[in-house]
Amino acid sequence: MTATLRATLLASSFALVLAACSEPATAPAADAPGEPAPAAAIAPTDEAGLRQAVREATSAQRVYAPAGDNAIEYYLALRDLRPEDPAVATALMELLPYAVIGSEQAVGREDFTEARRLLGLIERTDANAPALSRLRESIAAAEASAARRLIAEAEAEKLREQQAAEQAAAAERERQLAEQAARQTPAPAAAAPVAAAPAAAPAPPAAAAAAPRVSANGIGTEVPPTRAAAVEPRLISAPPPRYPLTAMRRKLEGQVTLEFTVQPDGSVSSPRVVSATPEGVFDEAALVAVSRWRFEPMPRAVTTRRQLQFKP
Repeated sequence: MTATLRATLLASSFALVLAACSEPATAPAADAPGEPAPAAAIAPTDEAGLRQAVREATSAQRVYAPAGDNAIEYYLALRDLRPEDPAVATALMELLPYAVIGSEQAVGREDFTEARRLLGLIERTDANAPALSRLRESIAAAEASAARRLIAEAEAEKLREQQAAEQAAAAERERQLAEQAARQTPAPAAAAPVAAAPAAAPAPPAAAAAAPRVSANGIGTEVPPTRAAAVEPRLISAPPPRYPLTAMRRKLEGQVTLEFTVQPDGSVSSPRVVSATPEGVFDEAALVAVSRWRFEPMPRAVTTRRQLQFKP
């Protein structure tokens, strides 16, 4: 039903109701010319005042709003004064569907305070109205849905802020590591004197030493060396990497191969990602973790590779 047709039907209904409810006595005298109409600040309590308020609300099409100054509330007050008046009861039944529509519209725009106010008007008008149960369920479901949406939006915003903070911290750490590596770059080693005869190459070890184990988010994972070196640095401290929240929630597994330089004092500098599976998921966590590793002091800087595995 269009708004124009609804307004026309409503005006017709109000005209019939007013004809039935109006007193047969002579109409009240009009206000004196130039005298402003009194403001409806306080709702009338007498029958004549309520009937006048009904006429004014009907003329202005204030069916159920604003609160305290609408046709339905004035008719309810009239019914309290004249409970046996059939015209008042008929008027309320004709206006009831408009309150139902108004409540549904308030739910649609998530104005739950207004929706519950109108629900109260409907219940006062007809405690057995068929729409009451449906409206209660509709309001409760809409309120719950809105609350869940607000919680989800707050959690998503919190996650975005946390990820931004982690990325900023990782970038700052990378910058500090780069500055530290620039300050600690050792001088080139002196060239060894030419020997009369080549020295015998050292015998290879019988078996490679077991790779140290570190923990990603509390889960033990292998970190095997992936590049053979004349002197393989020995890991003495390996704080576990932090498992990314997005990967943890999606239960992703992966691995990251890193290349870095172990300085003579055992610190790590210039870490970089050689390969990662899946790409871009565990890279930052692996870089931050490796930069905190410590090795036994060595005669000179050594570049090596290690692999971190992530399992939820």
